[in-house]
Amino acid sequence: RARARQVRLLYIRVMASSCAPAATARLAATLPARRRTFARGLATRNDRRGGARPNRPGAARVPLVFATSTDPKAAAESVDGDIIANNAASLDGKLRTLVVGVADERGDELLAHRNRDPGVLFRHQRWVDAYKLPGQYITITDVDSGKQITKPISVSPYHARSTAPNSDVSVIEILLDSGSDDGDENFFAAAQPPARLKVSPVRGGGFENPLFPEYNLKRAIEHGHSIVCIAGGTRGVGPLRSVMNWPDVSSHAGTHPVTLFYLHAGDMETAGQSAAYVQEWDNWREAGAKVVPCYGEFFDDGVFQMQAAIAGSANGGGKFETVLGKDPSKVTVLMAGVSGEESKAVLNIFSTLQKVPKEQILVVSEFALKKGK
Repeated sequence: RARARQVRLLYIRVMASSCAPAATARLAATLPARRRTFARGLATRNDRRGGARPNRPGAARVPLVFATSTDPKAAAESVDGDIIANNAASLDGKLRTLVVGVADERGDELLAHRNRDPGVLFRHQRWVDAYKLPGQYITITDVDSGKQITKPISVSPYHARSTAPNSDVSVIEILLDSGSDDGDENFFAAAQPPARLKVSPVRGGGFENPLFPEYNLKRAIEHGHSIVCIAGGTRGVGPLRSVMNWPDVSSHAGTHPVTLFYLHAGDMETAGQSAAYVQEWDNWREAGAKVVPCYGEFFDDGVFQMQAAIAGSANGGGKFETVLGKDPSKVTVLMAGVSGEESKAVLNIFSTLQKVPKEQILVVSEFALKKGK
């Protein structure tokens, strides 16, 4: 408490002197290491201004704000992270969930960093604040080897924050295939704690229509649409897991049809041994969603299973028998990891045959799904 009082008094002195460079230097020397960055930012700002402005009687005060992580240059910088766990995501263990801890200071309650007032001293933006919608992605780099991959976040980082809101670490998960043809992905699929990482800022706009950006997942929920998710194997089910676990979608599934079609879910004989997140399917169904695994090759079996579910003759659980609801104009389709030829077939099923408006067919950024990205 004594230390906190000293710091508070020092802030007042700095503000009273218009944050003179000498005072800034003393501030940087006495603050904890995690706050020195802000003080240095202020010193740089004063240098650009040619020094602090003296206190003149009657002179108008110019409010000063410390440099923060909202600056474009600072926001583009990666932050420290490490691997917390590497868990099996499929029953056969070939798919892996990499659990990553990201250094993410929650800020100081004394400085009211969550206050929306732009004049608040030391307003602090957390790394997790950039996560807005399912389908966003990150790039992780192994510090020792330099290997790098870009992958969609497979579960909201706020999920961990809800259980530990005062933690200085945000936890994310990404889905990896240990048998992929990408060497860097195989490297991370085999990585174990406590490997050190650099983690990029959260990027992307989630699921959207590139030609009609106003059409997105949030709009679909606000307008009461039925939601159809189409996951093209491992690449697609990762970002769509974040959709199925998103609280807004879970709540929506209780009042509107929500369906997940999992293409390339493995062979019927193995009963989904190679599919991801099988243990979570029942949770999604209990929330009201329908989960339809499409076993076998897409053009041999997947198309038939998808059309059967739309017709109401496939058992995928969930609260509603129908996939599209009564009005096809109030349906939004989300696709991820679907190949070019498969996309054409999906568009034919939903847009041509079922009359779903094309602008309501959304995709996740392919940048996050390309090989080697």
